[in-house]
Amino acid sequence: MKGVGRGWVKVRVEVPDESGGMEFVMHDGRGSWDNPPTWYGHLNYQVFVTSRPPPALLIVTLMNGTINVERAISAADVPQHLAITIAEYVKSYSQLEALIDAHPTQFTAAVLLPILTRLLPFMVATIFGGLVQVPLYQLTQGGATSAVVEQLTRLLFTLEYGGDWARCRPHLQLLYHLCGKVPLVLRHDYLSVFGSRTAFVGRSEAVRQWKILSRGLTFHSGGQQIRLMSGIKILDSWHYEYRLPSCIASPSPLFPDTFDPADRPTQMDSWTYCTYSSMVAFVLVDWLRRGRQNQNLRRIRWLWCFCPSSAAYRRVNELLMASHNNNGVAQWGPGVTIFDKKREGARHERLVVLGSEAIDEGKMAAIWLARERGDGDDDARKIVIFTTESAPHDRTRVAVMGVLGDDLGDTVWWERVER
Repeated sequence: MKGVGRGWVKVRVEVPDESGGMEFVMHDGRGSWDNPPTWYGHLNYQVFVTSRPPPALLIVTLMNGTINVERAISAADVPQHLAITIAEYVKSYSQLEALIDAHPTQFTAAVLLPILTRLLPFMVATIFGGLVQVPLYQLTQGGATSAVVEQLTRLLFTLEYGGDWARCRPHLQLLYHLCGKVPLVLRHDYLSVFGSRTAFVGRSEAVRQWKILSRGLTFHSGGQQIRLMSGIKILDSWHYEYRLPSCIASPSPLFPDTFDPADRPTQMDSWTYCTYSSMVAFVLVDWLRRGRQNQNLRRIRWLWCFCPSSAAYRRVNELLMASHNNNGVAQWGPGVTIFDKKREGARHERLVVLGSEAIDEGKMAAIWLARERGDGDDDARKIVIFTTESAPHDRTRVAVMGVLGDDLGDTVWWERVER
């Protein structure tokens, strides 16, 4: 029997016009049995896919066979003698957790250790790519097996129930450059910042994720090792002081249509950020472009617009008002993330982060759009381009043109002053 797909399924094979049948478990379209079944080699057998453990999908293709039924299976339905074998192929901690709960006597610490050491780096790579690493050797050496299993379980729980980690990708790329172009290293004690699993789950996703990623985070600045976070305060590059962000439990009047309970509006100093993630992104970009760093994110182009009737001025307005999702006004494209902050007096700054998907592997750029006061009482618009790419910045230019449009892109790139 041959099949294509992935995952474990329970199947029943029957031959028309003959009584009986056979049930067994298949993995990735392949099954095994102790003795050749009666239908083996038959030209007209049928395969009934009676169950499968979610969320794996499997498409079975058979010569002269058809798939009749497919439904979900709970971990309790997995045969006891196959529980450990199936656990070796799971792709998430929740699947493993369900198997352990259903078959607790099968999973001793000695059995779990190799399963967990395989699953952890797989999940880290799946979620974060190469931006995060796990010191697996440090976690698994020098400790009792039960203690190591507990550490690995904590990390897997953190990753599984941490929420939508995709929102952290631009922050991880910024941290990569801020910390000297090295991946972030996860330690086994990240969950301890919350005190308990209940406290961990009780935090909003964005705050929870940032506390995990920023725990113990330091970088070099002015010949010193600087800690970015002090408790829940974050270090401001302008005044070199720790600032206290405050999440808002309801929609902000400055961002009435974008409330996300998982990533809430946040106030810090006199600014209101669209989300907590926006606050973090602005702080990280500030450190990269203005802090006592080695200017990894370099300013390469900028433009002030003071004339409301100019095409550049109007285009900046469009980009400031455009939705975070792709639409007719702004085609942000893959690898592009939008962050916003506003303050009283119609001040609005938008940070467009272009990740490695938009620029090149290991590189990134940012477009800073702003509505602010210029000299005197002029209501000005500003565009600034930053990049980690070396001159002549060809890939950055292509990405910038894609976001700003050809007209504004050319104006900014050649720094044509519009009054």
